[in-house]
Amino acid sequence: MFSDNQYLAQMADILGKDTDAKEFREKADKLATYINTCMFDEGTGFFYDIRIEDKPLANGCAGKPIVERGKGPEGWSPLFNKAATQANADAVVKVMKDTSEFNTYIPLGTAALSSPAFGPDIYWRGRVWVDQFYFGLKGMESYGYRDDAVEMAGVFFDHADGLVGDGPIRENYNPLTGDQQGAPNFSWSSAHLYMLYNDFFTAEKQLNRLSNK
Repeated sequence: MFSDNQYLAQMADILGKDTDAKEFREKADKLATYINTCMFDEGTGFFYDIRIEDKPLANGCAGKPIVERGKGPEGWSPLFNKAATQANADAVVKVMKDTSEFNTYIPLGTAALSSPAFGPDIYWRGRVWVDQFYFGLKGMESYGYRDDAVEMAGVFFDHADGLVGDGPIRENYNPLTGDQQGAPNFSWSSAHLYMLYNDFFTAEKQLNRLSNK
């Protein structure tokens, strides 16, 4: 919703609808404030879905973050959409880089190691999906952590079984072993691998070539 309003504001700018553009930006700002106020947990340094109570809380939030369910990719969604504050983004990236949380053999699985639901062979409870991985790296890049994102991209290409060989592009990968999982020749994995390579791999290789000359 935050991004929707940002894009609508840009479209209104192009169409010369200044009043509409202002309204959409105000809505986006309000949503960003809500996300950072209501969906971020200071104790764990991460964003979560929130519980919907019968009545709003005193601070205007619909409910408290569902911390006990564990951490997942929803935590870096505000970074990907650029809705997070820098301070909150810094805290989230710290969790993403933590080897006891998301920074596994293949990083950024669909559940943190600390999650009570974690299972490397469970569909959305630990396996690494390439789209969620990409969203995480783009979020890191947006808040000044491009070097870390490039490093994680390299780890993914190095550790995903068969990816740089003759193996099929798979639906998802085991975060602890890199083993192929899910359907072969998976379309959105292919699309996001292409974007990963262009955004985080090719440019770095080109810079390395230049620095080595």
